[in-house]
Amino acid sequence: MRSILTILTIIFLVTACSKDQRINRRIDGDWKATVFMGSNLDPDEEIKFTFNKDSKGEGTGTMVYSDWNTKDVYGVEYFIKNDYLTMIIDQDAVVFTINDITRKKITLTDNYGDATILEKD
Repeated sequence: MRSILTILTIIFLVTACSKDQRINRRIDGDWKATVFMGSNLDPDEEIKFTFNKDSKGEGTGTMVYSDWNTKDVYGVEYFIKNDYLTMIIDQDAVVFTINDITRKKITLTDNYGDATILEKD
């Protein structure tokens, strides 16, 4: 009985780790927000993310916010664990639930229930 429990535990851990790695591979690259924290962007606004993965479900990158007269660039650190994406942007942490991720679109929800949608840039 113990051997069955041990095998099931190992399978669960391997599956969870490989899912995080799969998400990390898909998130790598340039993304453009179409909805950010529950709000549609104005026509003159643009929010872009660049994610640079490493092999452990973490990475670094940038967030660029621009509108008709400003452009702000922020450093980003991120971590992926168990369907959660934690981003540290300019020393503030935001935790998102990863609802869906494909090669072209990421759908996230923050802890207030607000959606963020990123599309491949």
